Amino acid sequence: MCRANKTILVTGFSPFPGSPVNPTEMLMHRLPKRLGRKHRGVSFVFEVLPTTWAGREMETARLRRSVKPDAIIHFGVDGTRRTINIETRAVNQAVRVRPDAVGVSPRQPELQANGERSRSSTLPARALLEAARSSGAPVRLSNNAGTYLCNATLWDSIGSGIPSIFIHVPTLPKGKIDTRPSLPCLEDAAVRILQETARRLQSS
Repeated sequence: MCRANKTILVTGFSPFPGSPVNPTEMLMHRLPKRLGRKHRGVSFVFEVLPTTWAGREMETARLRRSVKPDAIIHFGVDGTRRTINIETRAVNQAVRVRPDAVGVSPRQPELQANGERSRSSTLPARALLEAARSSGAPVRLSNNAGTYLCNATLWDSIGSGIPSIFIHVPTLPKGKIDTRPSLPCLEDAAVRILQETARRLQSS
């Protein structure tokens, strides 16, 4: 018998140096209006994480304790991408030359001293890829979540034992000839990803 009252924690990030407009923060305000707070009997909790090394760790830990999610889907922006990227792993690295939104860099180059080199995402990346593609959005799998806060957040969530994944989106297009997906396109893909995750949770 399926357990009722399952919950998906969905997060985006606030703006940070280099990305004064973060589309994932916008998604966290748009998706509740589009999906509501529940789909197929699965509840969604939408949150915006601070783009700081200290905040990302403390805030995600607090949310895991308070929300007790059955799955976690993080969204973040990467200005070097042209498509939506579903990340399949996090690495035990932290870039020290790129400060966070308050000018702080990590204290050490590893996220966890003497920890494993990488952790694989624990939600079904290929199934979520197909779900997102059904919206018409350009989507691909990626095994490089970077070494900034996005990667660190995924690392923490996978390590918590809760099924987790990270979705990178590009910055918003500038002008008609810019081929990056629009905010409505990102929203459509995110909706399909969340619906597919909810379907799988409810049937598990």
